[in-house]
Amino acid sequence: MNIPHRPLLSLALAAFLPALATAQAIPADQPYGTARDLFNMTVDTPPDADTLARGQTIALQGAGDVQSCVTCHSVDGQGDGSGSFPRLTGQPAWYLDKQLDDYASDARPDDLMTPVAQSLSEDDRAAVSAYYASLAAPLRVARGQVSVQDIQKGAAIARAGSPEKGLPACTNCHGPDGTGNPPSVPYLAGQYANYMVLQLDRWKRGQRDNDFGGMMSAIARKMTPEDMRAISEYYERVANPLTTKDPQ
Repeated sequence: MNIPHRPLLSLALAAFLPALATAQAIPADQPYGTARDLFNMTVDTPPDADTLARGQTIALQGAGDVQSCVTCHSVDGQGDGSGSFPRLTGQPAWYLDKQLDDYASDARPDDLMTPVAQSLSEDDRAAVSAYYASLAAPLRVARGQVSVQDIQKGAAIARAGSPEKGLPACTNCHGPDGTGNPPSVPYLAGQYANYMVLQLDRWKRGQRDNDFGGMMSAIARKMTPEDMRAISEYYERVANPLTTKDPQ
C-alpha cells in the first residue's frame, strides 16, 4: 500500500482544516471516520480493514524480527515523556510513513528506529502508519514544573513568532493551536516537550535534516535552548481535539 502525497488537495483545504480541527472531535467509537479521513488527507481512499488489521498486528505483535511497537510507544501510541518515544496517536499517516521511510533509507538516522524500519517492508510501514493515524487517546498530564512566564513565552512565539530573531510563528505551518497541516506537517499539540526539545536540538546541530527545503533546520538555528523549551512546554499542554479522547 502506497501513501501518495496530495499537495494540491491539501492546499485547497488548508483554509478550513484548522476550523474543522477545533470544532469536531473523533468519537471514541469511531476510530477512522469522516473527520479522520479529512484531517489526515494521506491516502486516495481510507485504509481498508485489512490494512488497518495488518498495521495493528505489527504494532501489537511485531513482524518477523521486529519487536512490537507497543514495547516503546505503548498500546495506544502515546509513547512517554522521556523524549525518546513520541506520541504517534493520530499523526498524519503520510507523515508517519515518510519518517519510517527516512529511517529505513538513513535519511533520518537513528540507532533504534533505523534497523526497525529497515526490517519492515514498504507495505508494512504504510500499514502501521495508517493504524497509528487512526487512533485517538487521552492527553497525558504534562511532566515537570514550568513557570507561567515560560508558558506565556512559548505561546507568544508559537502564535506570533519573534521578529527580532527572525522566527516565524509555528502556527504558520503547524496550524492554529498546533493541530498540524496534513499530510506533511505534524501536529505539535499534545506532543511531549522533551521529544520536541530533542528534535529541535537535532535540527539545530544538523543531526536531523529530513524536512522539505531545510526549513526546520533554519528555524531551529535561530532558537535558544530557552526558546525551544518554552515552545515545547506550551504545546505539550495544548489538547488536540482530533487526536485526544476523554479518559474512560
